[in-house]
Amino acid sequence: MKQLLSLLTIMLLLVSCRDDDFGNQGNNLQPTTFRVEVKYDAAYNTLHSKNATVVLVNNNSGDTYTETTDANGFANFASVIPGTYKVTVSKKMLADEFNSTFGYASSGSEITFNGVQENAIINANIQTTFIELKGARVGDLLIKQIYYAGSHPTQGANFRDQFIEIYNNSNETIYADGLYIAQLYGKTNTNTSNNNYSQANGQFDWSKSVGMIGGTSANTDYVYADYVLKIPGNGTQYPIFPGKSIVIAQNGMNHKIPLVDNTGAPISIQNPSLTVDLSTADFEVYLGDFNLSIGESVYKFDIQNPAVKDMDIAYWGRTGSWSPNNDFIIDNLGRDSFAIFKANNFADFPQYADPSVSTVTTSTRYYKQIPNSVIIDGVDLQHYNPNSQRPKMLNASVDATFISCDASFNSQAVIRKTKSEVTMSDGSKRKILEDSNNSANDFVKQQANPRGFQL
Repeated sequence: MKQLLSLLTIMLLLVSCRDDDFGNQGNNLQPTTFRVEVKYDAAYNTLHSKNATVVLVNNNSGDTYTETTDANGFANFASVIPGTYKVTVSKKMLADEFNSTFGYASSGSEITFNGVQENAIINANIQTTFIELKGARVGDLLIKQIYYAGSHPTQGANFRDQFIEIYNNSNETIYADGLYIAQLYGKTNTNTSNNNYSQANGQFDWSKSVGMIGGTSANTDYVYADYVLKIPGNGTQYPIFPGKSIVIAQNGMNHKIPLVDNTGAPISIQNPSLTVDLSTADFEVYLGDFNLSIGESVYKFDIQNPAVKDMDIAYWGRTGSWSPNNDFIIDNLGRDSFAIFKANNFADFPQYADPSVSTVTTSTRYYKQIPNSVIIDGVDLQHYNPNSQRPKMLNASVDATFISCDASFNSQAVIRKTKSEVTMSDGSKRKILEDSNNSANDFVKQQANPRGFQL
């Protein structure tokens, strides 16, 4: 009888214990309310934003919640599972609403605002956050397609067939001459433990770089480039007509057919359907001459096609600390960001070591600081594995979110959605592509297709 009473007592104690006595498996995972306050930034008088779309995405599970802000600028979520979330906010305004909201005419027929907060904690103790909306920079030139995943290493072309495509989304001819393409640099993980050189989202705190001027504006007003390429030309040499694009290839070759590398070794292609023909690309990134000029050898896969114009190498590090990358290779896991811009004073842009460097030496690598104010368009890519996410490099005014392929070496590219189609004066059709400066909204992933469109 005593044993029975003891067993019953233990069972009652277990039942009476609070759920949260057992850690995260208990009460901490009960749904909670959450409120997001949304305001425009100081450029728009910090007014509250009504009818803005607020999306919460759980970093681990992918659970997604969506609400719209009320007349006072608050989005109220009634039931959210606690966890760490990415919070994104977007708001589109037509010209009439813009005028009535801010009291003056807009610069376009449709204006987009974006805001983002990474690694927002939601639990019983943290039930509110604040997001600031910035006016999205809308440009006539767009990064239309980034083919970074590459194709099968043995049946396709591996990483050699990567390319970037730039599109003219306007109704006027734009000259590509002098356009810069920056491959950005930053942390590729969100780990902030045991260091004092990271921001809350895990990205470098560039204000901690040796010799940095400007305080926190180093993080908000600039990006930092590992490599910068430049389209050559005298100013009117390389037109991009309305609705047309230029393709910038890593190697301007037909990757569907067998090739010979720079050592004379054959390169076979077992399945041509997995890769692309870049022999008609507008430009290629050939580093052979540059490598020779700094005393390095030509990379065996950096095969030059004399029929395709070479890009200029605008920045590949500084003397004595050149980049170790001897070809234009895009990370096939999706941990790169890209920006296109024009600037007459690029040579004057400063360079800084990354903030983890406390003592600068002759071999320290430096990264080019680029003002957000000159950026025409930018895209943050992302690792396809939800457990290997990286922090953003671009400001929300340039790109509010990320876009990724499903895997590496799967022949996929990210490509802009087609928003609409208009008839030109000559009767031809011109596609207008999505440009809300929100890659998750603007892009889809599909098989790479130079000068192709969303399927």
